[in-house]
This record gives sequence, structure tokens and C-alpha cells, in this order.
Amino acid sequence: MDTLAFWLPLILLFLSALIGAVIKRRSCDHCLKKFDGNRILLPLHSKEWICGQLEVFAQGIELKMNETQKVNDTPLRSRIIHSSEVEKLSYLIRQAPDPDTRLGLQWKKERERLLHPPIQDRIKRSVLNSYNMLRDSFGQALKAIIGTMSKDTRLGKAKDSDKRFHELQSNLTGMVPNAWEPILEKYRGKLVAIERELESGKISESGILEDYSNKYLLLRDVQFSEPALKEHLYELGCTGSCAYDVLYSRNEAVLRYSLGK
Repeated sequence: MDTLAFWLPLILLFLSALIGAVIKRRSCDHCLKKFDGNRILLPLHSKEWICGQLEVFAQGIELKMNETQKVNDTPLRSRIIHSSEVEKLSYLIRQAPDPDTRLGLQWKKERERLLHPPIQDRIKRSVLNSYNMLRDSFGQALKAIIGTMSKDTRLGKAKDSDKRFHELQSNLTGMVPNAWEPILEKYRGKLVAIERELESGKISESGILEDYSNKYLLLRDVQFSEPALKEHLYELGCTGSCAYDVLYSRNEAVLRYSLGK
């Protein structure tokens, strides 16, 4: 038991479990993280909407609420929505700040920069795209390396070694940003329309495509067309002059049209 052959597999398995836990704890969708700390609106279902300050976690989200609601006669401070529930949300809506405020001016500058990106933003995005295009190669190489390590005779004797190395491989490949999607990349910073399904049929809503991930489409300055949605926004204190950014679930919406100015 004092030999290196005995302790090395245990050390490697411990390190793989530790690295996997750290990565899993810190990994969040990069589009969802852009709404972190903002006040958002979201529909839990057709008749229940909630509003609050968003805090994003790896395994779910929390909305801090200033509501007078109570649970068992105790004031409600926040609502926790777990990852399995987050996946069922059709969209998350962020109201843009008042244009006459400092945050409103910053929002407007970000919008203009998205429409007319400077050269440094274009270079940064090009580098990121090149990196993303290597994701599959990175994943395959990592799979081969971990597969070779797990087949080592000393490591193979350790209990659940295959399972642990598989988890490590999944966590490491999962931390790499989503692969570059040419058609979505083409229309970043452009006016587009998404299409989503309602009980009454399909509707389209327009906005500026800011970013995307394998789970979400992030649109700025969205023009809503769903009557029921507009009514809920008014109930929550929004006015017709408000601007909105929306995070659409790709399970519920697709980018369908490019629009002219």
C-alpha cells in the first residue's frame, strides 16, 4: 500500500473529481450570464409572471423580489428556479434603463457599438470564432488522452475509474464555448426576426441579434407582437416607450428572417 502504483490512481481520481466539481460549479451559459444582476421578467406559465433581480448559478437561477407575497405568513425574499425548470422557460425579458439616466446612455452606446462594431471588437470576435471552430478537435483529442489514461492497468484497478474519467472529459469539453454557427454569426449586430409558436399560431418578433449559445438567442431592442405579453408588461409597470432585451430559448424560438433598416 506504500507503493506509488497504489497511490497514483487514487490521487488522479481525486484530482479529476475535484477539477470536475470546480468546473461544474463555475460553468454557466454565457448569454444567460449577461442578464446576471439585472431586473428581469419571465413567465413561469401562461398565467403566472414573476419579476426580480436575477442571480445566475451553474445549476439554476434566483430572482430576488421586492414583493409583498408571503409563504406561511413569512415575507418572500426570492424565488429559486432549478436548472430543469430554467430549461422550460420560453424567454427572459430585461427592461432597458430610462434613456435619460447614466445607465440608459450606456445601454444606447452598447446598442450602437453592436450595430457598428469597432475594429477591436471584430478582431476579438474573429479570434473567438477561430477558437470555437477547434472545439470538436479539442474534444476528440481530450477524449483520446483520457481514454488512454483510463485504460492504464494501474488506473483500471481503481473502483469507478471509467466513470470518473468520463465525468472529467464531459466537464472539460463542456467548458469550451459553443461552436461557431455561420448563419447566426453572419447576422450578429443585424436586425432580425425570430419565430416562435403560440397556441394561436406562429408569431415573429424583431430585434438586434447580440449573441447566441447552444441554449439561447439574445436580442436587443425587441419589438413584441404578442398581445398577451404586452398586457403583462403593462401590469408590471412598463410603458409603451420602454425598450427590452430578450433571451429566447432555442427550444421555443428560431431565427427566421433578416430585416432591412
